[in-house]
Amino acid sequence: MPYRSDMSSPTEPGPAPEPGTAEVTAQHPVLTYTTWRIAIFVVTLVVLYLVGLRDVWLLVLAFLISGVVSIFVLNRRRQQAVGGFTSVFRRMNDRIDASTRAEDDDYVGYSAADSGKADDGSAKDNEAGTQ
Repeated sequence: MPYRSDMSSPTEPGPAPEPGTAEVTAQHPVLTYTTWRIAIFVVTLVVLYLVGLRDVWLLVLAFLISGVVSIFVLNRRRQQAVGGFTSVFRRMNDRIDASTRAEDDDYVGYSAADSGKADDGSAKDNEAGTQ
């Protein structure tokens, strides 16, 4: 991505890109983390192949070594990915809670307005079932 010197600060939006240009200004943190994990695995695989490992041991050791390396090297990117997931699920839970509160408020209003009325025939069904 080219450096944009016309931006005054990272929080202020820069000028809009011209139509027809495909400038990527932000990437999803999970995709970035996954891309780095795959890159570390491939580099580890190539290095171990050049060292002389072959067969199953090449894959097993490349997987283990790249996992250990990514724990330390990709810690910040992993935290960003987790933050992305957390914010998505937090918003989802907030919407569910708001919907539940609205449903509960509607039910309380319905119960207060129609208390003592059973127009749905459930009382008749109960009487018929006990005979």
